[in-house]
Amino acid sequence: MLRNVRGGVIKKRVVKRISRLLSAALLAALGWAATHDVAACNVPVFRYALERWPADAYRVTVFHRGELAAAQKEVVQALVAASESSANLVVAAVDAAKELPAHHKDAWNLVKDAALPTVLVQYPASAQTDRPLWSGPLTVENARSLVDSPARRQLAERLQKGESAVWLLLESGDAAQDKKVADLLAVETKRVEKEIELPPAAPDDPSMSADVPLRIAFSVLRVSRNDPAEQMFVRMLCGLREEVAKEKGPLVFPVFGRGRALDGFAGAQVTAELIENVIAFICGACSCEVKSMNPGVDLLVATDWDAALTGQAVKDPPLPALISLSALAAAGQTGQVAKAALAAAPAGPPASPLIRNVALVLLIVVVVIGALTAALVLKKRNR
Repeated sequence: MLRNVRGGVIKKRVVKRISRLLSAALLAALGWAATHDVAACNVPVFRYALERWPADAYRVTVFHRGELAAAQKEVVQALVAASESSANLVVAAVDAAKELPAHHKDAWNLVKDAALPTVLVQYPASAQTDRPLWSGPLTVENARSLVDSPARRQLAERLQKGESAVWLLLESGDAAQDKKVADLLAVETKRVEKEIELPPAAPDDPSMSADVPLRIAFSVLRVSRNDPAEQMFVRMLCGLREEVAKEKGPLVFPVFGRGRALDGFAGAQVTAELIENVIAFICGACSCEVKSMNPGVDLLVATDWDAALTGQAVKDPPLPALISLSALAAAGQTGQVAKAALAAAPAGPPASPLIRNVALVLLIVVVVIGALTAALVLKKRNR
């Protein structure tokens, strides 16, 4: 009985000691990290995004049954080539005649009643939407429309020349409404350009290496909903949110960085105040360098951003390597493709300094707890 009481006292003391140690360690980690490498800087959001935020990948899945025809293989190979060279997409070919990998089953449920082969295009996982962008036949025309369009080429060109943001105006077809919104954007962006100032550079700001001027500049890019060359792009914009898809009037999308679009605003929402607030965010200091914690969804744009800027821009780790048709054949079955892609994938982006520091201290605490627990067990056994 006495031994049990003494053992209970020892346990309580150890628990209290561990609790104090854990609290002290966490407070020390937070305090130290907050005064050292907290992820924040005075680089404007639009410039940081342009250099260091690779566009999130759209998911393109080609579902087929049995061997693809030669012409169909060429279309898939063209999509893979685009993904490997410039377009932010990942491509997978899945044979529906075989056992479907678990990570493709949800996608298959969206198109299982369609004639095969069929292409399913989904927004990046970071968009947090289950709505597919598009699905349809595997043709050269559809592949080309998905990857590229004149408006997206203009968009990329303007951003690569140093524009802070491009105000993308998706026209409604009502000339009077469209002109009213376009005129307001033109007037107010020029006004704010003259009034707003960039945050002053700080000594510990991360280096920026793109060979484009750091300036405040905006433009308006008008896109017709009825332009045949822009139908996939129009779908992409309208599908970002359910509310946006229902809007029949003009829509405005401020786009910055490497094609990152902020929320779509209905024409009636676009006011001088809204324009000023959006510009204040885009031109303000990048208070959070973690891309996923900033608003916006990346658009699918086929351009080599690094090559267009300097070819040496500092960037986050690249997307996982894509699996081509030849790799599919070598893998032998679709279930092995995921393993091959996983093996080829690089390590994820580095954790922010704050998270890294806390994680390090927690690791130390876990080791200490383990040692104390082991000591307690040994002590009990010796008795």
